[in-house]
Amino acid sequence: MTESKTKKVRIVEKVQEKLKQGIDNYRAASDAAPKFDVYDVIEEVFAAISPQVADETKVTVDEVSGCLRASYLDRKDPSEQTHKQMLTKIMQKSALSIMEKPVEGQLDAGSGVKLVGRAERVEDDVAMVFKTVEELPEMPYPEHFIQLNSYLHMFDKPEGVIVYFDKEGNEMEFQVPKSEKLMGETKRRARILNTLLKNNIAPAIEPSERCLSCPHNEKCYYTSEDKQKWGFWARGKWRELKPKDTIL
Repeated sequence: MTESKTKKVRIVEKVQEKLKQGIDNYRAASDAAPKFDVYDVIEEVFAAISPQVADETKVTVDEVSGCLRASYLDRKDPSEQTHKQMLTKIMQKSALSIMEKPVEGQLDAGSGVKLVGRAERVEDDVAMVFKTVEELPEMPYPEHFIQLNSYLHMFDKPEGVIVYFDKEGNEMEFQVPKSEKLMGETKRRARILNTLLKNNIAPAIEPSERCLSCPHNEKCYYTSEDKQKWGFWARGKWRELKPKDTIL
């Protein structure tokens, strides 16, 4: 994300928060009964599509396919999402929901851990994953490989399809065979997350571009570029990452 785009996004978020604050102040100063507004709707819908997993013996496919540290913090120390972050997820989910026929499944990940997931669509001989993106990728994103492969094993399908859609309605399909090696790594990540959750130990940082929009970024990055404090990854390819006070 360029610096100009970053500034624009921060300005939009500030305006949104000020609007919400203005509505709250108006309600507090008024004798009228509180009304249900769009902010309430956004929060309610976001909570419905983002259920919390209370059972520590169960780990979701989404949790192990992404950053383990973010998944840990989502459970142990959840951060307040901005309305922009919530609305983005709602729009991405709702845009493709008409194509879905969700099916829930689970796998034994070993050591008493269950890997659970909700496939977006499962047909007779294939599982499908639908994703919206800014630009169609040349190769599927790693987390989507992990998600689809998990569903292939959950529902005993030989292959699956990852389908990407951009804002203009263009699409790109990737046909993916089942991988036993990737499934083994996915189960290992599920066991690791389970162990860390039980022992209240936060996973190591897994730096990526997603850090810029992650609601937990302030828990991972320091306010200044102190290379000794940041550790080995800051001295390598990730040293260009912005300090805490400039990350969204």
